[in-house]
Amino acid sequence: MHLAVRPATIEDGTTLVRVLDAAYAGGYSATFDRDGPLQPNDLWWARSEKDVSVIEVNRVPSGLLVVGRSGGQWLVEEILLDGFSGYPSRTQEALVSRISAHLTALFQRAGQNVMLLRVADTNPFGLLLVRSLHAVFTNALLVYRYRGPKRPSVGSPEGYEVRRWTPADAREIGRLVREVTPDRGRIDEVERVLRAKDGKGFVACRDGLAVGVSTVEVRTGRPDWFVGVRETHRRRGLGRALAHAAIAAIGARGTPPYATVWALDPVAGPFLRALGFAVERMFLYVERPL
Repeated sequence: MHLAVRPATIEDGTTLVRVLDAAYAGGYSATFDRDGPLQPNDLWWARSEKDVSVIEVNRVPSGLLVVGRSGGQWLVEEILLDGFSGYPSRTQEALVSRISAHLTALFQRAGQNVMLLRVADTNPFGLLLVRSLHAVFTNALLVYRYRGPKRPSVGSPEGYEVRRWTPADAREIGRLVREVTPDRGRIDEVERVLRAKDGKGFVACRDGLAVGVSTVEVRTGRPDWFVGVRETHRRRGLGRALAHAAIAAIGARGTPPYATVWALDPVAGPFLRALGFAVERMFLYVERPL
């Protein structure tokens, strides 16, 4: 058996998208942080920021390897081998052994002290690779998809008003978002939606003061939404009302809402399940010291 890992070229785009579609069936892909079918152009956007390689088996392009970097740390973001379950067990073991050696050498040459991998729970090749490496679980990214009514009823808890925001709300909402989340990236995203002509959002007010917000944006097939409520106004149903408003807005565009949360987050999962979401896929994060 001949196995090779080489840098992807633009000619590989259609083949690699086919490998991705076979793995995710047009669902959420963590590597591209988006939902829906991918196109070759999506792959070359990723190629500009990450190392994208083709895995060839007997000189036939059969798999995909994506390695990203963040703050000097490398991460195997995607490793797929199409049709892996159909190979004889001896061939599977050989493929896993050779890819394991390739990754170990790759990370060691880069001066990495640990090998980090992200593998979907539906990826048989990746899961066997993780097992062979004796990698240790660190966290999991859960992908939730909405299974509730397309147009959930949107109401306001007693004493509150939930309404569409207006341009006049932008400054106050900006302050509110900076207060309710420490995530600088998320703050930047919400502020961008506030400035966008097609940005849609809802604000919850009490006595004329904004105390909660939800935002909605659908771009490149990906519905992005956010909910935030001031600490002193939580646990009163306000977050659920704002979320239902966002879900209804996404549903009106014909796009299924979904959300991604960390498995170790004790709050987000129960909140999403209460809204009518269910886990569709899990991406395991594991590590192995080198």
